[in-house]
Amino acid sequence: MTDTPRRALVAAVLGTMFATVGIAGVAHLYLRRWRRGVSWFLFVLGSGIALLLALNPATLSASAMTTDPMTTLGSMSIDPSNVYPPLLFLLGLSVYDACRIALKPAASASADHACPVCGYPLDTELEFCHWCSSAIVWSEPEVGAESDR
Repeated sequence: MTDTPRRALVAAVLGTMFATVGIAGVAHLYLRRWRRGVSWFLFVLGSGIALLLALNPATLSASAMTTDPMTTLGSMSIDPSNVYPPLLFLLGLSVYDACRIALKPAASASADHACPVCGYPLDTELEFCHWCSSAIVWSEPEVGAESDR
């Protein structure tokens, strides 16, 4: 099994495993996409809070929220079947996004110095890829390879 499908499989398993308990973005963290992982987590968390507030008739009243917000939020009675489907959809999108990223790594700026395993740019002073730790064998250019025209 090559590295790219293995990364996608691990990302899918991690994403699905944590999505079952409602945590989005873990697969992105595995792929070292820190901002994207935190963004997915905050997006799903914010969507869940927005759904809870929007589906509760007591929170639609601005006067009830401003006078006694803790009592208003404590008296929320929401049917979970109204909240779970949108959140599960968002969690599924998060896992799909992570798998898509794992299967198609970011293109590097220069194709001459890209890792053959993960596709990220390489530091030419190192003998390994600092992104995926795979060994890199640098070849010396042949002396007679370039011809003057």
